[in-house]
Amino acid sequence: MDIQIAGEQHGLDWCIIRPHNVYGIKQNIWDKYRNVLGIWMYQHMIGRPMAIFGDGEQTRAFSFIDDSLEPLWNAAVRPEASKEIINLGGVEEISITDASKILREVIGGGNIVHLESRHEVKHSIPTCQKSVDILGFKHETTLKEGLTKMWDWAQKQPMRDRFVWSDYELDKGIYSFWKK
Repeated sequence: MDIQIAGEQHGLDWCIIRPHNVYGIKQNIWDKYRNVLGIWMYQHMIGRPMAIFGDGEQTRAFSFIDDSLEPLWNAAVRPEASKEIINLGGVEEISITDASKILREVIGGGNIVHLESRHEVKHSIPTCQKSVDILGFKHETTLKEGLTKMWDWAQKQPMRDRFVWSDYELDKGIYSFWKK
């Protein structure tokens, strides 16, 4: 709303892009708090099991970064993208359990541990037709192909410190696995 209002008030052009589970090379796999695919790679690299919260039947739609770059550019330059809100990518629904199986095929192993369920959306699949029609998004990279490229890159990276919040502003409702 802030972007829309600023656009109206100041005569600015805008396009709001909502990328959906974008993954790929140069992703921050050391971040404990976001993007399950990178988190799993990091966990595997340090010899820990890959964490699945709850039953793993949550569904998501992943988009490889290379498939998203040109549509991001198009959002800035195509007149038909002006003043649009567009969900970018995410055309193929997959369960978290199935995504973990694909990653374990790519990396050649790995264990899973199920942790307590989180308060999260069970099925997060975007309406993505505008990204196809307006931005030219094409889902060209399968999850297995994208994870293979990402894993090849990840293995060449130096180990980095993982940022973890030392404390939280509130205790109620914070997951036990974040408090460790």
